[in-house]
Amino acid sequence: MRYLKKASIIFMVLVVCFFGILRSQQLDVYRDIARSQQQIMTVYKYLLTEYVHELDVPKLTSRIIKSMLENFDPYTEYYEKKDLEDLAVKTDGKFSGVGLQIYMYKDQLTVVGPIEGSPASRAGIFTGDEIMNIDGESTKGLELKEATNKIRGDKGTDVILTIKKPITGETEDYAITRDIITIKDIPYYGMANPEVGYLRITNFSNNTAGETRDALLSLMDEGADNIIIDLRDNPGGLLSSSLDVLDLILPKDVEMVSTKGRKERNLKNYKSLNNSFVPSSIGIAVLINGGSASASEIVAGVLQDHDRAVVLGDQSFGKGLVQTVIGINQDTALKITNSKYYIPSGRSIQKRKFIDEELIADNSLVADSLYQTIAGRTVLGGGGISPDIVVKDEGSYPLAASILRNGGYFRFVQQSSDQYISIDEVIADNSLMKNFKTFINDSDIKGYVDGQEDLEVAKEKLSKEDKDNIFLKNAFSVIERQIDKTKSEMFEIENDVIKRMILGEFAFYYDGNNGKYELYLKDDKVVIKALEILMDNSIYSSLLTVPEPNQVAAIKS
Repeated sequence: MRYLKKASIIFMVLVVCFFGILRSQQLDVYRDIARSQQQIMTVYKYLLTEYVHELDVPKLTSRIIKSMLENFDPYTEYYEKKDLEDLAVKTDGKFSGVGLQIYMYKDQLTVVGPIEGSPASRAGIFTGDEIMNIDGESTKGLELKEATNKIRGDKGTDVILTIKKPITGETEDYAITRDIITIKDIPYYGMANPEVGYLRITNFSNNTAGETRDALLSLMDEGADNIIIDLRDNPGGLLSSSLDVLDLILPKDVEMVSTKGRKERNLKNYKSLNNSFVPSSIGIAVLINGGSASASEIVAGVLQDHDRAVVLGDQSFGKGLVQTVIGINQDTALKITNSKYYIPSGRSIQKRKFIDEELIADNSLVADSLYQTIAGRTVLGGGGISPDIVVKDEGSYPLAASILRNGGYFRFVQQSSDQYISIDEVIADNSLMKNFKTFINDSDIKGYVDGQEDLEVAKEKLSKEDKDNIFLKNAFSVIERQIDKTKSEMFEIENDVIKRMILGEFAFYYDGNNGKYELYLKDDKVVIKALEILMDNSIYSSLLTVPEPNQVAAIKS
């Protein structure tokens, strides 16, 4: 009895000491915060009261906060009202408007395409149409964001768009009633061959799991014995959405994701909640690349850790940080990174360095390296998801990329579409590439030949100082001839890629996303490799059960 009493006293003393130390540490933290706040507020006060010019307080405040956050990871951000509206669209997957994808070309607001089934689509607005006025106000000089905000509005209200048709030149007013527009996270799904279904997920919002379930059900009804899930260039989105997608594929009550915060404290553990919607007999291939991040990496990594899918493509981005949004007031908020994702093998998806390490008080974290899946396969940690089968894109296509950035493919299709009735006619046109080369030579597309933009800047500057200098003119002429020669050579080198982009744009013009994806899938090297694996059960099974070194297929995509 005496022993128990003594033990109890010792225990109580230890508890009091522990909480005393903890309380002392907390007080130290709060004292540091108070001192720092006083310094910042003092500097801020003197800037506002003593600076030689009167300052715009809201703008100064916004800039100071954003400047402070530049020292952190790129996902810790200060949100103002317009940013919060954009965030709501991304996470909710819907907005109120007319359903137009638009872009600004040479100060002219132009329709990239109407969203299928939207009010704009039903009203008869098409790809390439030019929006001259919004509710009677000219769109000349409007920023794209401003134009978007003017077109959007409350459900049930009308907006009048003055549309100019690119071929006829006719102008007409379209009165369109706004409605709730749902953004599709799966722009395309279909059968890649009679036994393999394919679905492309471009984002993870509140709509993704429902769309994925519908797509999987449709593909399985069509006879799919295998599924390709394409997550390439998917930047991620909601964690809850990625977990709901995994819940469709994994059996009930298996580990999916955990989040750990400061000092590796476990914040949350997530397990699958339902029995698998997809039968275990169906083979799965997941496609990733350097543009696959966050939620898409979770889906690929968790399926890899559970040996439920073969992952193909290239190393993913490595964004495994978790953010929470903290409201500051009615119009502003702070999105702050407060933890990291970890998948069942114990891997963190996050690339190792994401903040200036001098700012970190405790920098003694151990770097991760090798881990094992449920079946015992070795997988790599330390940033992103390493595919089981690496299909590398070793090509660099500066001309093709520059044409895309400048809207060249889109513009060419708008100018040439009246010459064809269908995509089949475009494919059969032997003069297509010759006509496109002429179009590119006549277009003002720069930036894909090294030094071309620098030359333009130097030419403009020197011409102002000495516009009649014949030596300068001759020198510029020699360089420009060399650039033209390089451009011509690049066109021949990148001919196949450029042609693929042109045909894809035409396919979209005639048949929307379905036409574009069906065309691209025919020669997509990663998809072809996935089909090869899924159609051979012995290869598929061996990749998921036997530790094998990664196979590298160096190909051009």
